[in-house]
Amino acid sequence: MTRRILTVVLAACAALPVMAQGGMGGPGGGRGNRVDFMAGYLNLTTDQKTAAKAIFDAADASVQTVAGQMRSAQDALRQAIKDGKTDVELDTLSIPIGTSSGQITAIQAKAQAKFYALLTAEQKAKYDEMGGGMGMGGFGGGPGMGMAPRGAQSRAPRNQ
Repeated sequence: MTRRILTVVLAACAALPVMAQGGMGGPGGGRGNRVDFMAGYLNLTTDQKTAAKAIFDAADASVQTVAGQMRSAQDALRQAIKDGKTDVELDTLSIPIGTSSGQITAIQAKAQAKFYALLTAEQKAKYDEMGGGMGMGGFGGGPGMGMAPRGAQSRAPRNQ
């Protein structure tokens, strides 16, 4: 039961990277709360907490840049769809979107690796137990991990 509650809490944290990209005051908007949560859960030292904030703030800034490029590419693709472009043109316009998604995933994975390296063996065990890493949502998730940045959702009608 406790594990289920923790899973629900962590799933709720998974939405934070997307919100931070949209309307929470730019890079790091929701990051402080997540670092505070992890600091309490993992018993991070003041130095670890400071380093974690720096790591994730830098990653957020990088993600913001790439997410902006992704939104521009998505806008171009949406316009190409409306303009009736060929399959080849649509393929070409889709490539930067996939590249951006991969870049965001890499940025987040590198930040995760740096954070993980800060942890003691005991903290790593606790972090791993709770599903730490990209899939846990506390610091990872976000674009490139199954969620799109704000404005990135497809506007095409869904088949019913």
